[in-house]
Amino acid sequence: MEPSQENVVQAVVIMDLFNNNFSPINKTKPMGLLSVAGVPLIDHVLESLVLGGVGETILFCCQDGPKIKEHIKTTKQKKAPWSLTMDVQVIMSETCQTMGDVMREIDAAGLVRGYFVLLGVNSITNINFASLLEEHKLTCKKDKEAAMTLIYKRVSWEHPLIKNNKPLFLAADGNTNKVLIHEKTRSNNNILQLPLDCILSHSEAKLHHNLVDCNIALCSPSVLPLFADNFDFQTRDDFVNGVLINEEILASSLYYKILKENQYAAAITNWKTYQIISWDILHNWVYPLSIETGSFFQNNYIFMENYNFRKITSKLSRSCTLVEDVLIGADTEICDNTTITKTMIGNNCKIGNNVTLAGSQIMDNVTIKDNCKIINSFIDNNCVVNADALIENGTIVAENVNINAESKLKGAIIECSEEDKNEKNLVKSTSESGTEWENESDGSGDEEFVGFDKVWSDSESCYSSDSSAQSSLPESPVPEDTNIFLQEVIDSLARGYEEKMKCDYLILEINSSRYAYNIQLHEVNFFVIRAMLSMPILVDSKSVLITVKDILKFFRPILLNYIKTKSSIMDCLRAVEESCIKCDWLEGKAGQILHLLYETDVVDEDSLVEWYDDLKDNESPIVNQTSLVKFFEWLQEASEESEESE
Repeated sequence: MEPSQENVVQAVVIMDLFNNNFSPINKTKPMGLLSVAGVPLIDHVLESLVLGGVGETILFCCQDGPKIKEHIKTTKQKKAPWSLTMDVQVIMSETCQTMGDVMREIDAAGLVRGYFVLLGVNSITNINFASLLEEHKLTCKKDKEAAMTLIYKRVSWEHPLIKNNKPLFLAADGNTNKVLIHEKTRSNNNILQLPLDCILSHSEAKLHHNLVDCNIALCSPSVLPLFADNFDFQTRDDFVNGVLINEEILASSLYYKILKENQYAAAITNWKTYQIISWDILHNWVYPLSIETGSFFQNNYIFMENYNFRKITSKLSRSCTLVEDVLIGADTEICDNTTITKTMIGNNCKIGNNVTLAGSQIMDNVTIKDNCKIINSFIDNNCVVNADALIENGTIVAENVNINAESKLKGAIIECSEEDKNEKNLVKSTSESGTEWENESDGSGDEEFVGFDKVWSDSESCYSSDSSAQSSLPESPVPEDTNIFLQEVIDSLARGYEEKMKCDYLILEINSSRYAYNIQLHEVNFFVIRAMLSMPILVDSKSVLITVKDILKFFRPILLNYIKTKSSIMDCLRAVEESCIKCDWLEGKAGQILHLLYETDVVDEDSLVEWYDDLKDNESPIVNQTSLVKFFEWLQEASEESEESE
């Protein structure tokens, strides 16, 4: 074999998930062709592999192999960037029923020469595979028994990628990163047992409970024979647990690697993580992977602020409203008085008049007629939603379905059969997380179905002061990563205010900290305001309101950069509420602070009134504060005078 071939980095991509988490969509289309942020999932994966230094990729298909093969052929003809430098083979075998079967088939066929990258088609990442594989080889030089290095991304405990999956508890040797314990538990499991010998046998032990499993592993040549020799290894978790339990018998060990702050990796495991990762791509967290990946880096999108994008050939009515996080495909038409937020729409769609779309995924060639409302739902290709229909609560509509006019669908799976469309209701499962749904007619307790959120809120925030949060976690501490992020923002703003730095530089610092700690945008909005009202200069100020006024004036460019949509304004107002509750120097001054924000056009009257009503409903500690009551009395009088003058 030629030396040049020996140096080529190989990757194995398993194209099947071996579960029903995306049923019924995966009955008619392979997972690799599911559109994620407007791009087929396999295109994201191949682009990430070639950018990560991979030279040869094996796509192993157990189902729908011909469709994947045809897509790869078409993509090569379009001269996709990955096709110029990376060799891609599509291997098909309908006899494989598990990931373990796939590994044994690859071993028998002799398709892999040595060290290789193993990942699923559901993995989205921008990591450098080649450099990480070299790190794994160095680990193997130190430990000849090292079989696999598992890749993880550290996030805050409250991150939705952890909340919507089984959390991982990992214990490892603090000096070598050798894995000692690897357990996936339910999110409501508060007790974990740690064997005493784990502590006594190692001078330092690291414990992790906030890692996202990216479904990516760096493998030694021994991995495939281990699968071949152990037929009870059916999944990657089986392999990991088997090696840890029988480490001495199998003469193998496992290591782990936590990605750096500027690296992104996550796996699409259910409908909720599908939604989250789609938004991450839209927000450029996975750069250089982007919504342009499927266009092969042709600039086919128009940026319309607030992370709203549309293809050049799309048509939008002047009276339609795109709020935030909206993606519109080619040749799609949006008609009059339609409102869209946090929704991705495919190609050749027709959206009628007075339609509301929120938190949803609309695929290609979908027609949605007048006065429809679709919230937190998925509509597959070639569907028709007739007038006045209501689709919400995580409804999944398979392709070619015609939804009758005035239908009301809540938490349902709708698919089309030869006789008629087949509707399966979803009922809440035994999970306490509130985001897991199971098929009523399935009867299987083994499969886990995690759907879209049941209820949509465009001002949703992990740190809102709503009644449910207060009743369940009245004294809940801020998660460590977000606490560190808040302190860093306070430090940056304090230094910038003292040294009179340009606000553009401070925005870059804030965004850098946000990226480092994986902070969501609504959290950034919240903490920027909290930081401004928590600066050290306010603690010792003899005239707090004058200082606050000067701070808001100096940082106005930062305020306008983050607080510019309805949801961000609500985040801002919640931050003011929490600051006035927790900061002694702001006691009794909520009304004056709101007046300053109102005068500088940071917050609007409608949002203020809505927020004040929420304070009353939730019996906030500041709701009867004299300055607050007087401010809203003044606001009402000013509004009435304005109406009279008109």
